[in-house]
Amino acid sequence: MKKKTKYIIIAAAVLGVAAAVCGGIFAWKIHKKNALIEQQNYVASKLLELGEYEQGRILSAQTEQMKANAVSERLLVLAAGFQTDYEVGVIYADKYLEQGEDKIISSAKKIYEETLKAAEEADLSAQFYVDKAEEARQKLLPLLLQVQNGISAGKNDERILAVVDMMSGRGDAATAAILEDDDSLLSQRAQVAYAVQTGDYGKAYEKAEELYLESSTFENRARVANLSVAQGTYAAEDEKTAKLQERQAKLGQDLRELEGQYAQETLNSKKNKLIQRIEDLQREISELEQEINAIPALKAINFMETTTPIKERNTVAYKIEIAQLYYKAGRSDQAREYLTEVIRDDQTDADPVSLIFADFLRVCTNNDLQANWSYMPTEYSDVRVLWNRLVQLLGFVEDPYQYDATPFYNFVRNLLDELYNGLIIRNIDATDFPTVRVTVNVAMETERTLEKQDFSLVEMGEDLKEFELLNIEELKDTQTMSVVLVVDHSGSMDGPPMEDTKQAVANFVKNINETIGVGLVIFDDSAQLVEPVSENKRGVLQGIASVHADGGTNIYSGLKMAGEAIETREGRRVVILLSDGADGNTEMIDEVLEELVRKQIYVYTIGFGGADTEYLSYIARKCGGKFIQADSSSMLGEIYASVGEYMVNDYVIEFNVITKPEEFTRTIKVLTDMNDAFAERAYHVGVPYDEIQAEQNKPPLADYFQQVGGSAMETE
Repeated sequence: MKKKTKYIIIAAAVLGVAAAVCGGIFAWKIHKKNALIEQQNYVASKLLELGEYEQGRILSAQTEQMKANAVSERLLVLAAGFQTDYEVGVIYADKYLEQGEDKIISSAKKIYEETLKAAEEADLSAQFYVDKAEEARQKLLPLLLQVQNGISAGKNDERILAVVDMMSGRGDAATAAILEDDDSLLSQRAQVAYAVQTGDYGKAYEKAEELYLESSTFENRARVANLSVAQGTYAAEDEKTAKLQERQAKLGQDLRELEGQYAQETLNSKKNKLIQRIEDLQREISELEQEINAIPALKAINFMETTTPIKERNTVAYKIEIAQLYYKAGRSDQAREYLTEVIRDDQTDADPVSLIFADFLRVCTNNDLQANWSYMPTEYSDVRVLWNRLVQLLGFVEDPYQYDATPFYNFVRNLLDELYNGLIIRNIDATDFPTVRVTVNVAMETERTLEKQDFSLVEMGEDLKEFELLNIEELKDTQTMSVVLVVDHSGSMDGPPMEDTKQAVANFVKNINETIGVGLVIFDDSAQLVEPVSENKRGVLQGIASVHADGGTNIYSGLKMAGEAIETREGRRVVILLSDGADGNTEMIDEVLEELVRKQIYVYTIGFGGADTEYLSYIARKCGGKFIQADSSSMLGEIYASVGEYMVNDYVIEFNVITKPEEFTRTIKVLTDMNDAFAERAYHVGVPYDEIQAEQNKPPLADYFQQVGGSAMETE
């Protein structure tokens, strides 16, 4: 009995020692992780202090992604302000203040709101904006120093200063050598970033794996997965890969033999059979190649799925990462599913990837329902900068500034175009509030006329089951339509582009309904009304035939003249703008667009060649139309035909407001099962847009409401 007791005591002691050791290791890892967070926050604060705002913002986001902490949150809010990204700074501040009061974040938010208010009340000039931005930075600097002084990391440590140099772009091989023998997490992280920057993916993968084993954060997992795909790590010495390659080699040998037989064969009947067999083999070899190339990405997906805790699999970061890996594996359908789920989700969490992805969506789609956004984005809210933030935060291995060479970026943008531009909310009529009518344009191919069951409505965040789909042909002023074709004839259009444009425009005019009035405006440095709007198409056909290419590009003047040419026409009024270049007069574009919106004139834009696609997209979104990119001028005939179909494909949805009827600043979201497309828009009941701030959520005056109504003053 005593012997048994002795064994029990020994076993308990062994277990106790083991538990103590495990606990010690766990505590040491926690200590190292917390030390890394402290150090990264200090580096981020130094980057902001040095004026390296973008790198400081990204590092703050990466640190917050590792572990939510007050210092990173403060730095993220401050970074937005240093970059004059005030609207986003307010959004971030509100998200973090929901979790508890913070004096630094509250102070920063107040600075942003005051700066935005001053900008709204002033005649905004470039110099005014520069002066206010500098004034705001001077107010933010003491807040940054408060945050920095509260960080206890080794501020004069040579290694930390070396990391600051590397992340600010001042680092070189000598700087990297300082960190070479340092096994701290901060140094390892900097070494991974430097190896990726210099294209040494093998070394980057080794360091990333070491970093992951010590700190299994999402960022470190994603970096290992992405680097493994970049260099094919998981495919090396893989049994399945070896078998596929063996099969591919055998088929390649068979192909060469068949090609030899074909070269010697003289009978056409046998040559035709050989051609068929050769094509079959080529197709099979190509499919095997795709399967082999997919293996690293599929194994990386498996790695992410098996190492990511269940609670993290519903995050925006995880879904975008998995979507990217599926895309690299050639599984576009799965990639689309993950991305669509993220894009259609209305929830924005306080984690950095969710916030930055929401910023990216706002700029890509101009879908900020509360902001009167103009075509004057700050340098730091440019879509390319925002994509770069996601690239770095998610550890993608690609050159973020070579967009033509980053097909996943193009895949995401094309998907956004399908989802956001496949459905357009033309108009919201709240004249008979609480009865509301929403005019929706289906700007995508449909095999049939849509019915009520094809649509869903979300009004003020709540699903709305009771609504009617009206027959638009029975509504007032919808049986008539007028179109002005606005054609760029600048010098860059000379040759095939101009000839293809003439042919496409002529075919469009000949094929549209004879009841539709058509006019023609051309522009180079200035605009010219070639033919007023009328049902007689002959003048437009003769006018377009005589156009020749010359001069510069002034889109503003073309749109302004088109608006004047069509404003007195009854019914629906549409402008179709074609350009192959960048506008030389962007400063005035919002003036003419606001006028077109006020008059409910819809604008479709078509771009090819050197066209500014972001600019043309903005014009179309602002004016209830759609931008279409043509790969070449030879596609213009098909594109004009598509626009002709889209511009008449309107539906009207009528419903009675039941959710929060006392609120007069409202949102509506329309969805269709066709390609998962959806459109969302704010509307205001009885209150002019320029008085919204003063009148928000106040009941409309009875007389005014009857005369003007909510829809007449709506804006996007």
